Amino acid sequence: MEITNARLILPDSIERGSLSIRNGRIQKISKSARAATKANVECINLRGGFLAPGFVDIHIHGALGRDTMEADPDAFRQITEFHLKGGTTSLTLTTLSASQKDILKTLKAIKPFHNKSMGGSRIVGVHVEGPFINKVRAGAQNPDYCRNPTAKEWGPILKYGKLITQMTLAPELPRANTLIKALRKNGSIASGGHTDAVEKDLFPALKSGLNQSTHTFNAMSGLVKKGPYRSAGMLEFALAHDAITCELIADGQHVPPVLMRMLFNAKPRDKVVIITDATKGAGLRTGTKFEMYGVAARVTKTTAEVVDGRGLAGSTLTMIRAVQTAVEQANVPLVDAVYMSTLNPARQIGRAKEFGSLKKGKRADLVWFDNKFKVKGVWLEGKMLHRA
Repeated sequence: MEITNARLILPDSIERGSLSIRNGRIQKISKSARAATKANVECINLRGGFLAPGFVDIHIHGALGRDTMEADPDAFRQITEFHLKGGTTSLTLTTLSASQKDILKTLKAIKPFHNKSMGGSRIVGVHVEGPFINKVRAGAQNPDYCRNPTAKEWGPILKYGKLITQMTLAPELPRANTLIKALRKNGSIASGGHTDAVEKDLFPALKSGLNQSTHTFNAMSGLVKKGPYRSAGMLEFALAHDAITCELIADGQHVPPVLMRMLFNAKPRDKVVIITDATKGAGLRTGTKFEMYGVAARVTKTTAEVVDGRGLAGSTLTMIRAVQTAVEQANVPLVDAVYMSTLNPARQIGRAKEFGSLKKGKRADLVWFDNKFKVKGVWLEGKMLHRA
């Protein structure tokens, strides 16, 4: 197959050109917009549309009223098919703070589909968000299931090895640094989130291997004042240390545009990862109510909220809309917004050699969209799985 007359979104530029695919891999990238005249080669003319690497979402709970915690293959299928239409070709299904039994049940249900597509986005792993988080920063997670980490609980989780791409934890909790070291030894991301940590907690965590900030600005401590003195919270610590990559829910609601701009100004381009944090409300009509492991929520015009009004309940985003919001509301160059949605997350989960950029030899995971950020087509390993 050859895709021609495209605006190719490369890591550092956008170039007019064409791209050829063979055996599910990118065979060649050309700066010529015209097709090579070869027999038995299918050609698709994008007529100047954008062609980007498929988006990689490393923080996603659900869609269409379905949730990862259902531990149901049909739920996984519906979630991944929905998000594929938003340009996501790889994702990590994300859990919630729950009983140990239900977390392990969910991991067992996902394992057979690791690195596979069920007709939608490829499931590249699991983001274990909680239960080792601070209940005072629980957000839309059920505080009844937030608890201190113990090796007895995290051991069975980490027995799933590479399936566990990351875990969100509160660095101030007892034994958190031992858990961080265990995660890094497993090759998993140790992400600080749902946390009330301050500097005295965070410097040891950083030394132990903390390397990410979960949905930055949300459910985390900020500047703390004690008497006449001030200390950085998780937010300032994450902004100040380049060893920490910052997740961002780019819907303009979880993080207002001025704070999105602040993050982009504070962090190097390769240290921001755009995510959706999409929950069951994604794809549902405004006003629809749903539940997240005992927490009642509802869909609004722009996002999802906890029914009692105390906070947000994940987002209703797709990745294409997240990229659009970063560009239109935070004035991020399109090439950078795509970079933060593709190569950065692929690098974080150790898969950048396989996908995340338009480069010869990588999997032909691609998304085609127009000037209005409407997805026109999505390919997974060279096979078109969605066309508008």
